Amino acid sequence: MLKDIFRRLVPKIIWQYLSILKRILLPNGAVSLKKVNFIKNNYKVIVLGNGPSLKNDLEKIAEKADIYDFVCVNNFCSSPYYSVFKPSMYVFLDGYFFSEKAHPMWIEQRKKTFEIINKETTWNMQIFLPFGADESILKHFITNTKVEIIKFNVFSTKKTFLYNLGYFGPAQCNVLLYAVYLSIWAKYKNIEIYGADLSFHKDVDVSQHDNSLIHVFKHFNKEDEVHKCMKNPERIEAFTMTELMQTTTDTFEAHELLELYANKNNILITNKSSYSLIDAYDR
Repeated sequence: MLKDIFRRLVPKIIWQYLSILKRILLPNGAVSLKKVNFIKNNYKVIVLGNGPSLKNDLEKIAEKADIYDFVCVNNFCSSPYYSVFKPSMYVFLDGYFFSEKAHPMWIEQRKKTFEIINKETTWNMQIFLPFGADESILKHFITNTKVEIIKFNVFSTKKTFLYNLGYFGPAQCNVLLYAVYLSIWAKYKNIEIYGADLSFHKDVDVSQHDNSLIHVFKHFNKEDEVHKCMKNPERIEAFTMTELMQTTTDTFEAHELLELYANKNNILITNKSSYSLIDAYDR
């Protein structure tokens, strides 16, 4: 009650600064990126998105496995290439991986993912989670001493001059963004991206019966699935077309900001995906 009154009385910009200060002083177990000792074995890294084009590129990527580090996201560990690439970083951003309120479908899926990571990871690897994540959910399944779980205390902003502070980064609307961003922070000089289709919006239709958004989920490692576009992690509230397109815009804009930030740090990002709608990076 008092918090709501305070929000109405205090200008938005001041409230935002107070929220940032609170999170810095009370980080809830999350750290600034400046405090992370990234695991690095090479000066080049391959970032693996989960877009359907990745399926066409895996054999080509495997030829580079010995001379690149790898970053993967979401459910990549279910692929047999997980133990081939031995990623040094694994990134989760979507709430259904670490929310107690997640839909039962997501709870079952994440359980399988965490169990695979726990069983099959025989190399040193860091898992990265956003500030609001409940890391205890992962730690319940992942007891492997080779795996370090890190929460990053990062606020979203379009002002790239703040990124070097360790507390700021691009919009947290797509996990691939943070797989790339963390690679920049790890100071890899060459970052190659695969599986970055970003064609989500092309696979959406509108039911002519009830106006609900319908999406064909396409992934590199399983059959296509058709679902209504529901907001994660609970899958209770439906997306509107406006919200979907705004998220799409925010995602593409964030990639442009990452390209700008990488250039400032003399880091080359190349999009090697056999299919991708991202036009921010060199091909």
